[in-house]
Amino acid sequence: MRNATYPLHVLVVLVFMLCMKTSSLGSQSLSKDNLVIKCIEREREALLLFKQIVANEDDRLDSWEKEKEEDCCKWKGVGCDNRTAHVTHLYLSSLISPYFKSPYSVDVSIALLDLPHLNYLDFSSNTFIPIPECIGSLTNLVHLDFSSNFNVGPIPYQIGNLSNLQFLNLSNNYGEGPIPKSIGSLNNLRYLDLSGNMFTEAIPHDLKNLPKLQYLDLSSNKFEGPLPKFIGSLHSLRYLDLSNNGFDGVIPRELQKLSNLQYLNLSSNGPLSKLDRLFNLSSLTFLDLSGVKIHPPTLWASFVKRIPSISVMRLAHCNLLAPTSTFSNFSSSISALHLQGNHINSSIFDWLTHLSSSLEVLDLSYNVLVGRIPQSFGHMTAITHLNLGGNRINSSIFDWISPLNGSLVDLDLHMNVLEGGIPESFSHMTALTHLDLHANQLTGVLFESICNLSILQVADFSSNNFTGNLDDLLSGPLPLLQKLLISGNKLTGSLPDITQLSFLTELALNSNQLDGNLPTVFEHHSALNFLNLSDNHLRGVLPDFTRFSSLSWLYLDNNEFSRSLPDFTGLSSLRFLHLQNNEFSGSLPDFTGCSSLQVLRLGDNRLTEWETQSTGQLSSLEDLDLSRNSIRSTISELQLFNLSSLRYLRTSFNSLTFEFSSEWLPPFQLQKISLASCNLGPKFPNWIQNQIMVYHLDISNCRISDNIPIWFKNLSSSMRLIDLSSNHLVGSLPPIPAECLKINLSHNSFSGTLHSLSVVEDVSLSFLDVSHNNLCGALPDNWMHFQDLVFLNLGYNNFSGRIPSSIGHLVSLQTLILRNNKLYGELPTSLRNCSRLDFVDFGLNELSGKVPSWIGKLLPKLYALILKSNNFYGSLPYELCHLSKLHFLDLSMNRISGIIPPCFGNLNAMIQNGTEATEHVYSSIGPSIQIIEIPQFAEPHGSPPVDGPTNLSYSDNVLTIWKGQEFEYGRNFAYLKMIDLSTNELTGEIPLSITRLLDLKGLNLSRNMFHGRVPAEIGQLTVLECLDLSTNKFSGEIPHSMSGLNFLAYLDVSNNNFSGRIPSGTQLQGFNISTYEGNSGLCGKPLTKICPGDEPKNDTRPSTGKYDVDGEDSEYERWLYISAALGFSTSFWVFIGTLVLNRRWRHAYFVFLYNLKERFYVAMAVRIARLQRKV
Repeated sequence: MRNATYPLHVLVVLVFMLCMKTSSLGSQSLSKDNLVIKCIEREREALLLFKQIVANEDDRLDSWEKEKEEDCCKWKGVGCDNRTAHVTHLYLSSLISPYFKSPYSVDVSIALLDLPHLNYLDFSSNTFIPIPECIGSLTNLVHLDFSSNFNVGPIPYQIGNLSNLQFLNLSNNYGEGPIPKSIGSLNNLRYLDLSGNMFTEAIPHDLKNLPKLQYLDLSSNKFEGPLPKFIGSLHSLRYLDLSNNGFDGVIPRELQKLSNLQYLNLSSNGPLSKLDRLFNLSSLTFLDLSGVKIHPPTLWASFVKRIPSISVMRLAHCNLLAPTSTFSNFSSSISALHLQGNHINSSIFDWLTHLSSSLEVLDLSYNVLVGRIPQSFGHMTAITHLNLGGNRINSSIFDWISPLNGSLVDLDLHMNVLEGGIPESFSHMTALTHLDLHANQLTGVLFESICNLSILQVADFSSNNFTGNLDDLLSGPLPLLQKLLISGNKLTGSLPDITQLSFLTELALNSNQLDGNLPTVFEHHSALNFLNLSDNHLRGVLPDFTRFSSLSWLYLDNNEFSRSLPDFTGLSSLRFLHLQNNEFSGSLPDFTGCSSLQVLRLGDNRLTEWETQSTGQLSSLEDLDLSRNSIRSTISELQLFNLSSLRYLRTSFNSLTFEFSSEWLPPFQLQKISLASCNLGPKFPNWIQNQIMVYHLDISNCRISDNIPIWFKNLSSSMRLIDLSSNHLVGSLPPIPAECLKINLSHNSFSGTLHSLSVVEDVSLSFLDVSHNNLCGALPDNWMHFQDLVFLNLGYNNFSGRIPSSIGHLVSLQTLILRNNKLYGELPTSLRNCSRLDFVDFGLNELSGKVPSWIGKLLPKLYALILKSNNFYGSLPYELCHLSKLHFLDLSMNRISGIIPPCFGNLNAMIQNGTEATEHVYSSIGPSIQIIEIPQFAEPHGSPPVDGPTNLSYSDNVLTIWKGQEFEYGRNFAYLKMIDLSTNELTGEIPLSITRLLDLKGLNLSRNMFHGRVPAEIGQLTVLECLDLSTNKFSGEIPHSMSGLNFLAYLDVSNNNFSGRIPSGTQLQGFNISTYEGNSGLCGKPLTKICPGDEPKNDTRPSTGKYDVDGEDSEYERWLYISAALGFSTSFWVFIGTLVLNRRWRHAYFVFLYNLKERFYVAMAVRIARLQRKV
């Protein structure tokens, strides 16, 4: 909520400061107009000495000349007495460079000592080292301002010698140590500001000796303990700010003596009690207790009654409740009430209707306001600023806002449950300048509701369901509009002309359904500072942006822009440029002159070249993303030489070759390195060892054929992600950093054991993949130290021995893959503790024993269970039927016997459509981990974050027999619902319940000893794609219902005892003969064996009809073929002859073919691009 009410005490303080400035500058201006009086030569030399010892490379003191005839009283920042010509004022705020040629405490002291008549000294907003001790010698000082210098060090005690001092500002200096007691000697002090430092010791009691003190600000320090009682002795005090400290305890009685106090800020401290003692502050106009837990939670309402002068109250986040009763005789002085972030319900409105009629500012955002608002509240017609955002208010709010049409200036209703359209009454809010309705459920055409808000300056309609075209809105009568945010709606059409909105600085239309080109009129809108058009369907060529002299944020990502990128030369204000996920081609543009550019994202395009001059001069660049392009370039030090601020470098999935000398020292300190599928090899890149700040390292598939260097273990202790997969790395596994969350070393040639895992304790690792290497030996038995593991893949190695029992300590584990090793023995019972497991693959080992029944009881989240090619035996446990989420069951190539449990028909995930497993995505930044982002990356209006946490995403994959061949399924595995029990010793019949698995796509029961008939209801499995019943003892007919399996792409019923006719149907007749061989009783197509009753009849009677058979074709059929051939030939040559003889027809025909080809090409290119983007 914006401040619209300025209390009297603030004006008093401002007038006080202004008078002091005016009086100080008055003598300065007089001296400059006096041509007779010239400054004292000694003081002139002192000023020149001051300039000499202060580096001034940007000529901020260029008016201080050495020529003797130059009058120093005319120099910038210098003021002289108009009678004596002594230098009395130095106003050097934000003028002096932070670099010094010699120690400040010595040299500058000498210069200042020769200016004894100084009474006004302002060194604020520079970057000095500690305040010099000589400051105590300038006894004539009345005004001293050393604020915002970020000094580190104590305040010199000599400051107490400045007996004439009235104004002292040492704020925002990170000052340490105690506040000197000598400040208590400044009897004439009226203004004291020590805020924004790091003072920790108790506030000295000597400050009670400042009888004239009117302004005291000690906020934003590290004071703790009870509030100092001596403050009650400062009877002249009008302004007191103790906020942002650690004060707690009881409000001292002495504070009640401050009868002149007008401003009191105790916000953001610890719990304070006896707040009712503040009732006696009869002159108080401003009270801020935000962040202080008030008890009882309804006490706050008494402040309004008991302090009649109160004008502004800020009680945000104080754990407040709505008052339980109303009060009478309220003071009419209350004008601003800020109650956001409490637990106030809708009963507050009944209480507010009895409040002062002078209330202008009301902030009730982020409370628990629900439902309707009493219409009587609309009688408070003095309200100008109203914020009810972050509640659950419905559209009834519109009913009582109507009486406020003429007074409301600022209305904020964001994040409520407003529905329907904006009422017509909104168009009568002629005083409205700020309107925020984002994150509701509003619908309708936007323009019709706001077309008459002629002085509207800021409007936020984001995250609603508004529809319509932008033409009427942006070309309407909104001449003063500065910020317009309509992202996340359903706006359609093309972008309109915005030339009439000459004051527009921020425009957000992202996440709509806009299409068309970016109008060239945007080129002439030089006032735009923020433009977000991302996530639309905009296309075409980008306009020239070089005229956007004020542009800082530009988001055009996730559109369909194409061709080459425009020139961005000279855009010195540009900070964020997001153009990723479009169809740009060609080379990177020239960014010369973009001195402020911090984020450059060009990923997911079709760029092909990266030239040195494109990015070579971007010294402020912190985030560079060129990933997923088609760039074919060799990158040397030249492209990166001046990128000294770079922190995020992403060039993955390009054809880039990095060629750096082994001695190259990068000028940057990267935090995120993503260079996957680039060429960094064959040696391990040596320059990475200097990146001591890196927390994300992805150099997978980079053609590195080398050992892991020794220095690798010395990289940043804050390393969170290491991905070295798909290279040719050899040797032993590297050590695991204790704080690392993801390690992927798969698809390399590492050898040796997992010794690096056995020597660590209590690591934070959540993802570990060392699959597809040459590792061997026994698995370590210290998995109790890896309790945060979510994903563990040790597959495709040569590990041997038993699975250690400590693996049961991995209680967070979701995916466990031990596939294709030499592990033996039974599954450890401790695995039953891993109740979050949803993917288990122990296939291709030498494990034995019975399939454990506890799998079905204690692993309820399993959607994939793979035990194929082991030595499991015994019957299938009925408990497997409890796995309601099971998608994929592969128990093939074991020695399992018995029958299929009838309860298999209860596997719900195979019954219901739409229960596909989702891809695993884990955040590798846990709750205890913080990655400090760049402060300058704070972007307005919910813009995309520059870089979020390092996410781990992977697709579970399986190796299975599908349609008779071995396939490995990755991303599509979630949609594969299959049961494979092949190559076992199972007997009995197929249970009827299997036919209830309506979403089953694959069933393999081959190479067992099943017998009996196949259930006739098998035709109910309408989405079945693969069915293998071969090499069993099935008998009877193939069910006729199978002819309706329209998606069946693979069928094998060979080597059984089936008999009878193969059911007729397109699918079953289309399979190869081998599908049915080994069933001597089968007949019918596609077999050559003719079924009984289908034999051709031998008829020796003479021919009498005109359609008698002659061989295989009748006479009728012969003439039919001949006439068809003659007709086609005649038509063809007539068509060709016409094209040859008729020029106009020929031209039209080839134009038609050309256009058809172009349309087909464009349509296919767009579809492929969209498909790639989704993938």
